[in-house]
Amino acid sequence: MKYALIGCGRIAINHIKASRNNGLELAALCDIETDQIDILLGKVQLKTDVPRYTDYKKMIRNHPELELVAIATDSGMHAEITLFSIQNISQQEIPIVFC
Repeated sequence: MKYALIGCGRIAINHIKASRNNGLELAALCDIETDQIDILLGKVQLKTDVPRYTDYKKMIRNHPELELVAIATDSGMHAEITLFSIQNISQQEIPIVFC
């Protein structure tokens, strides 16, 4: 299952660990602060060729293969990102979004 991670701050490492434990394929990363992506990649020793974005809407639109979106942003953004993700992920009848 291909997924994208939105938000690469302190809680994101837990999302990465969960995705590894469940055999998910990371398709893209997004954070408004690009250095956060680099820090996360260094902590979890992920490949650095994963596409990176600062705009989650652009990321979702550029990756029609996504089946799941993990949201690791400030909780105040969860609803907005979740609704956009549900409306724009087209791989399945019911897109999967978790916060």
